[in-house]
Amino acid sequence: MVGAPRRRRTRFADADLGWAGDQLADVIADLRPHVVVTYDPDGGYGHPDHIQAHRLTTAAVAAVADRWQVPKFYWTVVSTKAFHDGLASLDAEDVGGDWVWPTDTGSFGFGEDQITAVIDAPEHLAAKAAAMSAHATQIELGPTGRAFTLSNKIVLPVLSREHYVLVSGRPGSTDEKGWEHDLLAGLDL
Repeated sequence: MVGAPRRRRTRFADADLGWAGDQLADVIADLRPHVVVTYDPDGGYGHPDHIQAHRLTTAAVAAVADRWQVPKFYWTVVSTKAFHDGLASLDAEDVGGDWVWPTDTGSFGFGEDQITAVIDAPEHLAAKAAAMSAHATQIELGPTGRAFTLSNKIVLPVLSREHYVLVSGRPGSTDEKGWEHDLLAGLDL
């Protein structure tokens, strides 16, 4: 609209890390969570806001250590194997018409030897897809709910497993692969 005032736009990626980190540290000190989860250093797929969330959360967990020692700190990550298996399970009817199949996925994600926790919840996959579709400005869910895309239109599978790397703290009980299956495992609650 001509003559309309321009809205001042700010990006989370540009937030002052010191100020925002202090704010989050205060929340952590107040709530005293036993588990904190953030993105991996690459923000999952390089999104600047996700990278900033990683930086901010990591700084806050360190800054609050004199007031509350977070018992377990995780990164949420993408499993390379699960990602490839998920892509292989998709058919053309799972994806939108203008979506693009990924071509260079060799170095994407984390290897199974790097992953320390896996939460498998296939019974909640429909709820996960519904939650994702609620973010229509950021995610487009495919017709079957088995695939989605971000603004880049690259096909991504909707997975029933979530993968994590324990950055600090002690793991609880693990399976034969060394994976926890409960992020609260081993905590004295």
